[in-house]
Amino acid sequence: MLARTCLKKGAGIPLVFLHGFLGTASDWEPVCDFLPPCHCIGLDLPGHGKSPFTENFDIDIPLFHLIGYSMGGRLAMQYADSHPEKIASLTVMSAHPGLLTDEEKQKKLEADASWAKLLFELPIDDFLDRWYDQPLFKPFKPDLSMRKQQNIPHLAAALIHYSSGKQKRYEIEEGFAGERDTNYHHLYKKTILIPNAGHAVHLENPEAVAMALQQRIFL
Repeated sequence: MLARTCLKKGAGIPLVFLHGFLGTASDWEPVCDFLPPCHCIGLDLPGHGKSPFTENFDIDIPLFHLIGYSMGGRLAMQYADSHPEKIASLTVMSAHPGLLTDEEKQKKLEADASWAKLLFELPIDDFLDRWYDQPLFKPFKPDLSMRKQQNIPHLAAALIHYSSGKQKRYEIEEGFAGERDTNYHHLYKKTILIPNAGHAVHLENPEAVAMALQQRIFL
């Protein structure tokens, strides 16, 4: 079972949030602060925060709105595909719906294996500097204090096991992407652009993400 955090108390169908690689459930606190009263639950992904690494996971809630960012978005797509009866709605943010060719998948697997190797070779501060220095994130950098407390072997296992190089392709009707994150603008049939944000939309502009969620879920 994944470790969970109550991010906001309220009635109605709960909103369940999945963070990205290196994050924890607390990454969603700024978004939830801007939401109206509703029941918000954040889960630590496998190998992150208080959740040990596992190759499979379940969410023991009978019905919920599922929201995922980046790696969490990819896991959200996977979970919704396997458990459609539990999903009141699915919202993905900055999450790739799946690579198309075997060559792309192999390159991604090799890249993630290289990053996993660096997790063991570098001090965590140096690894985080390199990770967030990728063009994908510039110029934004998150608060690294919680990210420095992760379990390195579990993180590495999650990065490899849940690599997009192993992911099937999903057809996503609608997804969120930051207006500066142009590589993600055309991955969905309809893209909701989050202004003044790059890849980490929920951290860079939590108020706009919360407003878009309210319109999508009709909170």
